[in-house]
Amino acid sequence: MSARTNPFATCHLETIPFRFPAGMGWDTLLKRLEELNWCASLVGGNGVGKTTLIEQIIPHLEARGFQPVLFRLQTESGMKEKDRLAEKLREVKKPGFILLDGAEQLSTRQWLSMRGAASEAAGFIVTVHRTSRLPVALELETSPRLIKGLVESLTGGALPDGEAEALFHRHRANLRDCLRELYDRWEG
Repeated sequence: MSARTNPFATCHLETIPFRFPAGMGWDTLLKRLEELNWCASLVGGNGVGKTTLIEQIIPHLEARGFQPVLFRLQTESGMKEKDRLAEKLREVKKPGFILLDGAEQLSTRQWLSMRGAASEAAGFIVTVHRTSRLPVALELETSPRLIKGLVESLTGGALPDGEAEALFHRHRANLRDCLRELYDRWEG
């Protein structure tokens, strides 16, 4: 089986729109961001969808006249890379809008440098694991129900009873890891 025929392959996962919690949607999130003067954080643990959300917000910001620029920090990002990032952020001026995925990787000194560097941008949204230095626009969580819904969307079928709950607990609510396991199972 090729990776493209596996319904849990990245190429298929990227086609699924972000699933908001009940009572929330793009209009609600964008209104909240506007109330926060376009300066906020998206908060959640590993694998809950922060990267997916920050990627999918780009066209919504563009529709409002912003020019979003996405930057990513990884666990392996070194000091020099983080310092160079501050220089890149200084180049973003209105209507440029900074999206920073992985801001929990920053020390206090680096954070202050990034925040100052972003001051000329039209907006600044970060993803972080815990509530931090910016107001929270949305706290993301996963659930067995979300896993069930994604599996149905990707495969057209359902997981056996109790399987979504078992995946959820085995991977400590990390949706990314749940989907990786399902990818491997599908291959097998």
